[in-house]
Amino acid sequence: MQKIDKTDTLKTILSGRKYTVDYFQREYRWGQKQIEQMLADFQSTFEEFYDPDNHDTPEEVMNYGFYYMGCIICTGGSVKKIIDGQQRLTSLTLLIIYLNNLQKETVKDEDLLVPLDDMIYSKAFSKKSFNIDVADRGTCMQALLQKDENYVPVNESSQNMLDRYQDIEDIFPDELKGEALPYFINWLIEKVLLLEIDTPSDDEAHTIFLTMNDRGLSLNSAEMMKAYIIQQVAEADRIEVNRKWQDNINRIKNASSYDTSGMVNTQDVEFISIWLRAKYANSMRDTKRGAKDEDYELLGDKFHTWVRNNARTAMGLVKPKDYKEFVLTEMTRVTDIYLRMKGYGSKLTPGYEEVFYNANRDLTYQTMLAIAAIKNDDTDDIVQKKIQMTAKFVDDFATIRILNFKKVNWNTNKYLLFHAMQDIRNEDCKTIGMVYVRTLRRMDVTVEGITRFSLNRFSGRYMLHILARFTSYVNVLMGNPSHFEEYVDRKRQGNTYDIEHILPDKYEDYEDSFTDYEDFESTRNQIGNLILLTRDKNRSYQAMKYSEKVQKYMGDNILAQALNDTAYTNNPKFLTVVNEYGFHAIPDFSKQSIADRAEIYLRMASDIWNPDAIKEIVGGWADDDEKDFFKNEKGREFTVGYAERSWPDALKYGFLSANLGGSGKSIYNVQVGDTVYCHIAGYGFVGIGECTSTAVPMKNFKVMVDGTSTPVADAPWESEESKEKLDPNKEVFIGVAWKKYVTDINGGYWEKGMTTVPLVAYMLNDKTTHQKVRDHFGYTDSAD
Repeated sequence: MQKIDKTDTLKTILSGRKYTVDYFQREYRWGQKQIEQMLADFQSTFEEFYDPDNHDTPEEVMNYGFYYMGCIICTGGSVKKIIDGQQRLTSLTLLIIYLNNLQKETVKDEDLLVPLDDMIYSKAFSKKSFNIDVADRGTCMQALLQKDENYVPVNESSQNMLDRYQDIEDIFPDELKGEALPYFINWLIEKVLLLEIDTPSDDEAHTIFLTMNDRGLSLNSAEMMKAYIIQQVAEADRIEVNRKWQDNINRIKNASSYDTSGMVNTQDVEFISIWLRAKYANSMRDTKRGAKDEDYELLGDKFHTWVRNNARTAMGLVKPKDYKEFVLTEMTRVTDIYLRMKGYGSKLTPGYEEVFYNANRDLTYQTMLAIAAIKNDDTDDIVQKKIQMTAKFVDDFATIRILNFKKVNWNTNKYLLFHAMQDIRNEDCKTIGMVYVRTLRRMDVTVEGITRFSLNRFSGRYMLHILARFTSYVNVLMGNPSHFEEYVDRKRQGNTYDIEHILPDKYEDYEDSFTDYEDFESTRNQIGNLILLTRDKNRSYQAMKYSEKVQKYMGDNILAQALNDTAYTNNPKFLTVVNEYGFHAIPDFSKQSIADRAEIYLRMASDIWNPDAIKEIVGGWADDDEKDFFKNEKGREFTVGYAERSWPDALKYGFLSANLGGSGKSIYNVQVGDTVYCHIAGYGFVGIGECTSTAVPMKNFKVMVDGTSTPVADAPWESEESKEKLDPNKEVFIGVAWKKYVTDINGGYWEKGMTTVPLVAYMLNDKTTHQKVRDHFGYTDSAD
């Protein structure tokens, strides 16, 4: 767009000016949704002009187009009182602070650094004052500017500002970093426009404020869409349709505990946007230069225009009765699903735990995916399965990315998630399940990332959740209440939970075990050194030596108790978990202890975030169905550990097997078409093959003996002794077509620097190990 007359750039609005917020104004209330929308709008507009493959210097930004962000209303004077617009100006200031910090960390060429300090603060007589000058927010602004990770907010606005700044850190698109960053910053400050309206007095300012907030509000998109829909309904049905529409909207608004925009309740607009995107968006804007908004973008806050233009062609609304059923049936069903998801997200509900887990991390797109999947005529049993599958998919997807320090917000993952949403829309349960499992299997990271997961600025907002999941998981396995809600509730009355570092912060006591202080600090923050404790105990234990703390841990949750040998006596419920995951007492906690605990967390993570649970919800599907459905998908690569079993018989009959105790269940992750790298501890890699059948119990696995299909337990083995050692009730087998192998395990391949993980079957983030094995065996995808 061209520049609107009398508007000012963001740089002009913020540079060298002072603003404050009057007492009658609201607190700073923007939520994650508003931050995400603002960044998405900025990114899409900027990318209309920026060509990542053809750019020279930031001077090119002079020819880029503008973005209009509305008007702000202030009183005049040297310090302007913001009457309308404080939410936007505060959010923009948070973004400027973030960009200022980011460019100082990442831009190496000083000539490309964009001066931003004077848009944030000014100095007089060596005293700093912020341009948005609100007394009880200054400390927060200073902490963000200095990246003070120890800052603790003391009021509502400061807490929300900190939360929104963290949202910006999490959501800010990677595409706008690197070479694009100076271009984007210049565009933001020079091409984002605001219209500032100044009033001469406080009295007039109050009048304008009351007028804008009490009357004269224009219709929003939901109300304009309602008017259009009802106009198309037969006159005799309009009262009924209007009543049902209003009833649905009132239910939505009544379920919202706060006004998400900071101005008026916009839950109706948000709800309808989610509904229409889930059911009708078939295209999404590309990131290339000059790309235009498509269905997904047009069905944002201004969806009423898209509906008018596409009601017949894209929505199938032709006759008056179609519009009537659109409200009475579809809108009502979607309202029910939306509120159901909202309810499960606000309270831990048996059978729908993952919905709550996702809501705890603001993974709101689970609702849009669920609405896309559920058909108007689905039975309640099918609705239940689709919600459970969807929530499980989002939980697995997000957690695996988090464990590998990758962003989980919608905008970062929108193309992958949007295509998944298209593939599940109004489909049957089996198809939806296979789409979800296929999407999870094509991920380029795995739960194995947890062995490197640690506490830092990115993971800080997720670490409490992850530790709470492990703790509650063990609680439930022992037959006890989950307590997850208590662990993650930072606002509850009484003692909240904090993250406890098991190894005390006393480098001098442990310096012999670490390379240097930096090694000590980074190792202390690894997940193997972390548990949950109530805040009072966390603070009282800090100065204690481990030998003292470990005794006190017996009064805490089970993951803390597990460090003490007392937890393993007269505790049969816990011993079943011990046998499953390898817990053991640790009298002297060391660097190796942290690695050992991380391996236990990995075994648990492999069960908690296992995509096969989605398959179980559906009721399973045949290998042939999966192979056909995944036929265009490249198989994954698994290392499979095969210790203390007969390798000659695995070659002879084409199989690998594992005991379901410990991490043996991970063999269920290997699917038809996946490449298998067989590793035998102490010998190295002994063979490469392709999975031909997924895991089944020993009694159900058959092999060919003299042309006859025979149960493997009845087939003659090269090592009958090895067969007899297997527990037929716990051993499971997968079929493998061996491509390259050694007949004698003593010829196994191993070299320093290769990677294995303490699981039976796993994918590696480290791609070099499998490549080395392929090279060693001379294996290619077309190998015979």
